[in-house]
Amino acid sequence: MALSALERDPAGGGRFSCPVPPLCRTRPCALGVDEAGRGPVLGPMVYAICYCPVEKLEELEALGVADSKTLSEAERERRFGLLEAAGELLGWALQVLPPDHISACMQQR
Repeated sequence: MALSALERDPAGGGRFSCPVPPLCRTRPCALGVDEAGRGPVLGPMVYAICYCPVEKLEELEALGVADSKTLSEAERERRFGLLEAAGELLGWALQVLPPDHISACMQQR
């Protein structure tokens, strides 16, 4: 899985993504963006995108897509499994910025 390096070293940061689904290469897509984290004091900042063809939005909504902050950890894990299984119509990418990177950038002039 594309996230195995992040699972081994959560503070390591980096870019992670799935292969672009074939449908997303030829169809207009809808894209959602979200971020999570509290900055360099408490851990990494994570920026994420998720996208699918506009014509497949109803299928995505049927999977129960929701703001992760409104879900329990168990429910997030369950839905992540559903989204992972929908890889033929759904793409995603993450950018994880580790705390030391954020601090170093904040101190630059």
